[in-house]
Parts: sequence; C-alpha cells; structure tokens
Amino acid sequence: NADGPNSEDKALDLFAEMMIEKIESIRKDWKKPWFTEGALQWPKNLSGREYNGMNAFMLLLHCEKEGYKIPRFCTFDCVQRLNNPGKDGKELPRVSVLRGEKSFPVMLTTFTCIHKETKEKIKYEDYKKLSDDEKKEYNVYPNMKVFRVFNVAQTNLQEARPELWKKLEEENVRPAIESGEHFSFAPVDTMIKDNLWICPVTPKHQDSAYYSIKNNEIIVPEKEQFKSGESFYGTLFHEMTHSTMTAERLNRDMGGKFGDPKYAKEELVAELTAAMISHSMGFDSKVTDNSAAYLDSWIGVLKQEPKFIVSVMADVNKASDLILDHVDKQRLALGEQPYLAKNDPLVPLGPDEEVPFKNAAIVKTRSGGYAIRASYDGVELGLKNVSKETAKTYFQLTDMKDKAAFLHMTARKTYGPELAVMQRTQKTGTGISMM
Repeated sequence: NADGPNSEDKALDLFAEMMIEKIESIRKDWKKPWFTEGALQWPKNLSGREYNGMNAFMLLLHCEKEGYKIPRFCTFDCVQRLNNPGKDGKELPRVSVLRGEKSFPVMLTTFTCIHKETKEKIKYEDYKKLSDDEKKEYNVYPNMKVFRVFNVAQTNLQEARPELWKKLEEENVRPAIESGEHFSFAPVDTMIKDNLWICPVTPKHQDSAYYSIKNNEIIVPEKEQFKSGESFYGTLFHEMTHSTMTAERLNRDMGGKFGDPKYAKEELVAELTAAMISHSMGFDSKVTDNSAAYLDSWIGVLKQEPKFIVSVMADVNKASDLILDHVDKQRLALGEQPYLAKNDPLVPLGPDEEVPFKNAAIVKTRSGGYAIRASYDGVELGLKNVSKETAKTYFQLTDMKDKAAFLHMTARKTYGPELAVMQRTQKTGTGISMM
C-alpha cells in the first residue's frame, strides 16, 4: 500500500504480535495452557452473539493480557445506542467509553457475489442456497472489514447500568466441572464408543497418540494413562483435527514428513483447534510434546508473514466447527445445550437477526390443527395457526440444523406483521439493537 498500512494490515500486525507473545511465553514453559484465564466464557458482543475464529482467539488473548473479567465487547456506536430512551421514556445515566481507553480490532469477512455474465449482485446468504451448478455462474470476492470494539470494563457501564452489569457478570460464571482423572464428557465418550466420529477412535494401552492417514484411524492411549481427563480430551481433539485434513473432508495439505513447513502449519492448526474446543468445554489445553518442537518455527513464520495467521485461523474455524457439530449431536440427544449457536433452535440463524426467537415451537392444538408459538425481544407473540403440511415437514426433519432453520423461517414468515411493528418501534428509539 503506497499510502502506508491500512486498517486490515494494522490489525493483522497486532494479531501476529499477540500470537508471537503468547507462543514466546509458552516456549519458556511449554506446559502452560494456551489460555490461562480459565474462568472466562466465550467472547460475545453485547447482544449475545458469539465471536468466532480469529476474533474469538484474539479477544481471549486480549482479555488475558488486560485482565478483563467479562469477555463482552461493544462498538462505540453500540455504547451510544445504550443511551436511547427506554420503552417507558425514562432517561437513565449516560453510558460512555472511559477517557483514554483504546479500542481493539475485530475483523469481519463479507462476500460480494457477482454473476459472471449479467453482472447482477446477490447476497451471500442467497448464494449459499444455490445448487453447485448455479454457484459456478458467480464470482465470489471476499472483503475484509475492520471494526473497533471496547470491553465493557472500558466503559462506565457498571455505574450507569448496575443491573445490566450484574447480569453480564452472572452470565460469565462457568458451571463447575469435575477435573482430574475422573473428568469426562459423555458426548465425546459416546462418539468414541459408538464410532460416531468421521473415523474410528481407538484407545490403546500404549504411549503415543496419532492419526493414521493410511488406516484412517485415530490411536490414543487409554484415558487412565493420562495425568488427567483434561489431558486425554485435549490430546484427542488435537488428533481429531488432524483427521479432518483429508481431501474428502477439509482438504488441508500437511506436507510429507515431520519437520516440513506444511507439517508445522498443520500442527499449529491442530493445537489451536484443540485449545479453542477445550476452552468451549470449560478447561485449558496444553501444547503437545510433538508440537512444542515447532514453537520457534511458528514465531519465525508469523514475524515474516503476519497474514499467515488468517490462513491458520480459517482452518481452525472449519475444523473446530466440524468437531463441535458432531459433539453437539450427542449433547442434544442427551438434552444438553449445544456449544455452537447455529445448532441451537432458539438462537438467531441469520446475520441480520440480532434478537433471537425464544420458546419457539410448532405444537398440535386442542382442535386438532397445528400452531406455532414464540416470543421475540421479551414479547410473547402468541399462538398462530400453521398448515398441516408445514407441521408435517417440521416433525419429519431429523437434522437439528435443518429443523432449527425451518422453525425460524416459519416463525419469521408467520409473525411478519408483528415483527414489522416491533422493528418500526425500535427505529423510533424505543428499543435497542446492539452490535
């Protein structure tokens, strides 16, 4: 850039510096976990939407470095919207960013989809719904945008909105988990026992953990051989990540042998994926023995090419999504809340849905018909009739993601008039939509 680094370059330089600093600290003591602040929940914005991929990882490191205890972030505009009049018109103390506080970058990738012949643009959400043949008719261009966010501790929110602050504190409290040798996860144990992962996972009484490309099998020592249950699962997630790299899965190039630069990148992807999944589950993951040999290599590449982190975190995001998707199927079967928001029927599915439907369901009425019920932004929308065909389609769906998507689509269509009224009310300043 002839005019100097742009906002994207500056953000990537900062991310690379933070990653180098973290790896440097681990190099001094490679038994340290990737995230030492185990009490933190996953980073979210004020409306409750989780950050993912590179943003989540960097915000966790940012919280650790600055000592933030509540991993909730907001843009400057979001802070200003908190000062809109409430529904009762009552004025509250103003919320503001504290003097001298500096923002932190988060990066959002958007996509421009242009038809190759007609040059017509369509939304990326519509592009994803096209068939494979239809997608070939479009050029897709990624665009990186940088937003600046503040942690809630950088505002006067605690004094100006004590009730909201208390709520955020309570939401950040993690449920206690049984650590040590007895630590276990039933959903993951079920995946191993019933062969529900993308390849067999075989615990054996031996000393090494690895993924065999030739046999398409993960071999791990038995859980009893590890110092703790956390160590067992952290190692397992590392090897599960390796198993996602094949051409028919996520198609990552690992390189030919131990020590190869591509092999080093694959080890970093596996390390960070295991760390992020472990953090999602409430415990910390340490660097594996094999990966410790690559610490210097990772630092060297990051210093030379900061954009390396984008490629790595893109692979981490895909791998962690694939693993957590499989874990979520077992959690839902056990009646537990899924880790991924997209697998939860009661959270927003689209990028424009800042407020989720709550208590959404299609039910049979006393008259023998069918109806949908839901609440939105704290307002009960009541029962509204849906067709027998709609209900039949909903009940026949077995995939939770398809079922959740269909439920939200039906709710948005059925309650369209009510939502339009609520959104018009928000635009007049009587409601809050936070980014």
